[in-house]
Amino acid sequence: MTPTEKYYRITIELIREYTALFVLSLVISFYLDYTDFFGKNSLEIYFVTLSLIVIFGILVTAQKYRYPLRYSPKHVFFVKDRNDNIIKMEPYLDPWIIQLGLINPKEIINIRYSMYPDLDLGLDLDPNTGVITGYPMEIGNHVSEVKMKFLGGSYSTMVRVEAVDTLKEKMIHQRDEFAPPRTVAQLLIREEDLLKREQDLDFDMAKRQELLEEEYRSKEKSLAELISIEKEKFRNELATIKKDYENKLKQKDSEYSSLKTDMQAKLKSLENDRDQKVNEIKAQMEDKIKNLKESKDLEIDKIEAEMTEALQDKEREFVEFEREGKQRFEEKEKELQERFKDVENPKDEVEVVGDESLKELKEDSKGEHVEELDDKEYDYVSMTKAELVELAKKRGLSVTGSKKTLIARLEKHN
Repeated sequence: MTPTEKYYRITIELIREYTALFVLSLVISFYLDYTDFFGKNSLEIYFVTLSLIVIFGILVTAQKYRYPLRYSPKHVFFVKDRNDNIIKMEPYLDPWIIQLGLINPKEIINIRYSMYPDLDLGLDLDPNTGVITGYPMEIGNHVSEVKMKFLGGSYSTMVRVEAVDTLKEKMIHQRDEFAPPRTVAQLLIREEDLLKREQDLDFDMAKRQELLEEEYRSKEKSLAELISIEKEKFRNELATIKKDYENKLKQKDSEYSSLKTDMQAKLKSLENDRDQKVNEIKAQMEDKIKNLKESKDLEIDKIEAEMTEALQDKEREFVEFEREGKQRFEEKEKELQERFKDVENPKDEVEVVGDESLKELKEDSKGEHVEELDDKEYDYVSMTKAELVELAKKRGLSVTGSKKTLIARLEKHN
């Protein structure tokens, strides 16, 4: 078969399978030609043909992408009396879609096949591979939908099995499928055929059961191995996580210890700073107190100086007053003496009176100077501080300071 014949056959099969899509493509192409989409020129027929091919290819690709599941063969014609071979229908994905890259078969995993409704008795579907095998037991046209489910989606397609007794039966119009045999020979042949098919079916079922049991054991073994591998992997991951967590805990402990050390150092430095500041404040306060004491002592000395000057002024006034008193006394005495001279008889009385008044004046002048004369007689050292304070008060001096200061102050103002 030449390549041209091969492509021609493929095109005919596509048109036969997708007749509706081909008609739709023709309609779209003629509509484009009718609206002068390609323009009026000598190449218009080529543009229409090319548009027909492109539109038909796009529609077929969309249809195949929508239903990519195929069976080889999709339709089976089985004749019982000629002992046809066992039916075997294998699934596959459309290579057109795979070559275009619309579907990647490697991404389709965990595939399971199912069929509804079931085909004729004697035909079985392998749920793992999707292969349909067996001998049909019932005559008729059997159509079923096969669905391929996988992780992430599903595809479906239709399969058909047509079973007849003989080739001649294909030419008989509307023959009753369940009509009774007409002869005894036909009945015996049919009974033997049924027995043989039952034996074959039992053998196939036993063989399939063995295969399923072996597959179950192998899957169970592989599953156990997989579980053990997963357990070991989980243990390793758990150990790794535990180790990482312990390392993180150690790191956190080291960070905590370093932070604790830093905090202790900072606290110590703060305490040192606090002590230094306290000492500085104490020194400043002591300086201030010392300055205040000095200023207070200066003020006290100033007040003492002022008091001394005032006392000296008072002493001078007292001396002047005493001098004036003596002068007045002398003048008075002279006056009295002159008066006594003028009186002859009461001379003695006047003298007596004069003597008494003179005596009184002398006593008064002596009384005024008692304290001044007595000051020289005080023994300040043997006196108590209270007595010194009283004496300082009497003299108008300051009463502050120690006993030694009071003695010095009193001696200074004698």
